[in-house]
Amino acid sequence: MSGPDAVIIRRPALSGHQPIEALWLPVERFSEQERARLILTHWQTDARAYRFADGDLLRFPKARAMLCEGLAGWPLIRQGRALCSARLSPEEMQRLAHADIWLVRGTRVNALHLRDATALAPDQWIDVSQYALLDTYDCQDVLPEPLADPLAVQTDIREILGDSLAPVSPEREAVMQALLERQRQAATPGVPAARHTPGPANNRHSTGELKNGLLGLIALAVGIGLYRFLSLDGPQLPTATPATESAKPPRSVDPSTFDLGSVLVWTVIGAALFTLILMAVRAWMRRNGTLSAARNTSTATTANAARPSKPSVPPRASGQPRGPARWRRWLTRLTQNSRLSALYGKRQAAYMQRMLEMFENGDLEEALRHAIPLGGGQGDAGQAFGTPNRRQDLTLTQQSGPRTSMLFEADLGTHLKQVYRQSFERLDREGRIEEAVFVLAELLRARHEALDYLEKHQRHQQAADLALAWDVPSSTIVRLLCLAGDWQRALQVARRDNAFADAVLLLEKKWPEAAARLRLEWALALTEKGLWLQAVDVIWSLPAEHERATQWLLAAEAAGGSLAIGALVKRAILLPDTLSTYESWVEKLRNDPERIMERATLAQALLAHKAHSPALAWLAAATVRAMIRDQAGPHAHLTQNQLQALVKMSKDKLLQADLPGSALPKNKLLNQGLERVSDPLSFSAPERGNRTLCDAVPLTDGRYLLALGEAGALVVEASGKTAFHFPVPAQTIVLGHSRQVALALARRGDVWRICKLDLVNRSASDLGVLMLDAFAKNFDGTSWTVGRGSQLRVVDVDRRFETLWHVGDLPGQVTFLRDDECNESVLLETPHNFQLWHYRLPDRRLLSRDSMPARRQEHSWQVYNATGRTTEFWIEHEADSDPMLRAYEGGTSKRYPLPGLIQEFTDPLYIYSFEQWLVVCYATGDDEARWHFIHRHSDRLCAVLHWPLHHAQLRCVGNEWVLFDHQGRLWHVDTTRSMTRTLSVQ
Repeated sequence: MSGPDAVIIRRPALSGHQPIEALWLPVERFSEQERARLILTHWQTDARAYRFADGDLLRFPKARAMLCEGLAGWPLIRQGRALCSARLSPEEMQRLAHADIWLVRGTRVNALHLRDATALAPDQWIDVSQYALLDTYDCQDVLPEPLADPLAVQTDIREILGDSLAPVSPEREAVMQALLERQRQAATPGVPAARHTPGPANNRHSTGELKNGLLGLIALAVGIGLYRFLSLDGPQLPTATPATESAKPPRSVDPSTFDLGSVLVWTVIGAALFTLILMAVRAWMRRNGTLSAARNTSTATTANAARPSKPSVPPRASGQPRGPARWRRWLTRLTQNSRLSALYGKRQAAYMQRMLEMFENGDLEEALRHAIPLGGGQGDAGQAFGTPNRRQDLTLTQQSGPRTSMLFEADLGTHLKQVYRQSFERLDREGRIEEAVFVLAELLRARHEALDYLEKHQRHQQAADLALAWDVPSSTIVRLLCLAGDWQRALQVARRDNAFADAVLLLEKKWPEAAARLRLEWALALTEKGLWLQAVDVIWSLPAEHERATQWLLAAEAAGGSLAIGALVKRAILLPDTLSTYESWVEKLRNDPERIMERATLAQALLAHKAHSPALAWLAAATVRAMIRDQAGPHAHLTQNQLQALVKMSKDKLLQADLPGSALPKNKLLNQGLERVSDPLSFSAPERGNRTLCDAVPLTDGRYLLALGEAGALVVEASGKTAFHFPVPAQTIVLGHSRQVALALARRGDVWRICKLDLVNRSASDLGVLMLDAFAKNFDGTSWTVGRGSQLRVVDVDRRFETLWHVGDLPGQVTFLRDDECNESVLLETPHNFQLWHYRLPDRRLLSRDSMPARRQEHSWQVYNATGRTTEFWIEHEADSDPMLRAYEGGTSKRYPLPGLIQEFTDPLYIYSFEQWLVVCYATGDDEARWHFIHRHSDRLCAVLHWPLHHAQLRCVGNEWVLFDHQGRLWHVDTTRSMTRTLSVQ
């Protein structure tokens, strides 16, 4: 065969990143509608589209580097004057006929010419007739410049307060540059330095040597000092002497002949030794801090690509007040019980006298540089042993924790406060705002007053920066950032700490425009969390946004279930005139015997509103009789008082007369929690299904969200019927607190692919990939806790994983994380042991951080829960009795029988620890397992579940548990009502 078809191509396909100049969409692979969709998806400015008999061609204006394996069509690159789907050798190109396009099919080449194609006009495919045409305007002057990096928190107080403060001395600047240069050399691997680059092994060794030497020096100095001091207070006992001195009688000390010179000499020597001890302790602490910072910087450099974006706001401070360090408390007791306290007291008294003389003489410039800060609300770090140095400049410290302070009488403290207050008033009268702020914040420790003072003088940006640095309440930070026009950081803090509500209240009276903008952002954040009805409440006070709120109500109604019923009640309150169009829907809800749960949801929604209205009364009157009928049946959900309140809300006089409160049916299922059963309930697993369940969580209205791996995520009804499907890979589900949004995670090698599922709009959005070592299984809809290496972060999933909160210097690697709606516990693997850090949500305050307790048994399991509660378990065997599960926690030991336990398997036992429940799964046969549900407070076995497989999984969401396996079985129990449901997923 002659011609182009006779040429055989050795490499017929492209791979990897190539300079792609066009895409070929063949007809045998894509339909006409699919080709049109792909052309619109990949369209660029000045691109061209052509249609051939064999397919469509999309030609880009210039070549772009793309990954060939990630493209839907055939990638084409420039080969000479033609576009080709393969990279040809020079010999192959010479043997091909001239053409515009060479398509390699197998090892053969098809030549195409653009003159044979029809030019396409994709702009005609888009219907814009429904879009309104509006007048445009030039917004270049009002839009902010795009920022490549997140905004950094201003930490230089000079830049915050301006140029009114004195400049930094050259000596201080030189010292700071030298310290920064040494830190950079220590943190950069491969850079030669005068000392070893700090590493894990080097750190432990060098720190250990320094610590041992320091302890030896302290012991020697303290021993000599105490010995000499004690020897001055009592008689010296005779000791053995050399033979040459045996003739000399031992000298006794008479108090009347006390040697004053020896006292003075040894006092000076003791003071010198004590000063050396303080200097050594300070040097040791600085050395440890430098090595730790260098090690953390090196680790952060290597793992930076796998982490979310850096935070632009600082993290919240720990909620635990920190007191004086142990070594400082020890030294304080030593000085108070010795004569050193008098020596240091005299020096501090002389310094105080000189400082007060400066204030009395009116030399405020020098007086403020020597002034001693008073104690404030930041806590006390212990006694200061020396005297402060003169300040080089009047900068404000950003330390929000405790500080050391001098110890003096209360009268002197009151006098100092008066002197500082008078100085502030003088500076205020003279218009020296920066110095006045320094007196308030640094000397009087009145930081909130300092922020109010700056706000009074319209210094909103300075006040906002200081509020961030001082970690004041979140609502204050958000308000100041809004007034300063820094909306990016204001929204970050508000989303991080859920501070919208308080900040809006602080802004509404004086700054209504800023409050309206923040309220709108608040409502949008609520919709991202799946809280649609709360978003409607928030935004309804803005008349311009009523149309948007109405659209949200329609979206909630379209979702169905309890959300639609809540939207109906909300409509009755906000838009009562539109309620008449829902009469048929309400009638169907009232008459359908299968919609008991929806009627109970409507009852709860009506009772949640204290204010009565004609629209609410109409809803109650239309459905209350059906609710009373439901209450008399086996599926009661309301109390007698709730039914009586509904009857009263209906304003039905005849019903109230015919059915007094005493005649209303009682809820027989009230207070029938699983822990109240008299005898253990027994359950069996459902029949096998046809789907492999990777994860499962309960939703509202009896629905379930199922992760099916590469088959996507599925929402099913209580009957097993499929409600809708998400075509995204899902191996693990992270459920939002509202149960209206979720994250679908799928592992891809070293990374996790993450998609957000909107269960109201039934849409999925691809968020990208992250490298994760641990992550929370629940989130509030936007903020999600993730761990990587020695860092723990809270990221905003709706803002490209922007970091809202972080701890970057954990003492170990994050290995596991357990959480619920109010707690998070993080397990860290340190070089020496395991540590458990417990945070309280939603403010993320650190409640405790403890090392895992030592095991009492060699072959045991240590299990912890979200509240940081750690329990050790092991199995005990006794003659003529069932195996016993021993649980040891906090000095208390308990035993639980495990009848039928078989220990012939690798993992005979699975234990799940919760605050009120203990769930144990153990093997009872080759393909059989038994689940025990034990109430921890009463130590009673409340339920037993028989399962045909060893490896089933358990998910706990609130008071509900879902059990599932890879054969499509699902079992659900509500512990508050002892209600169970089984499902075989087909």
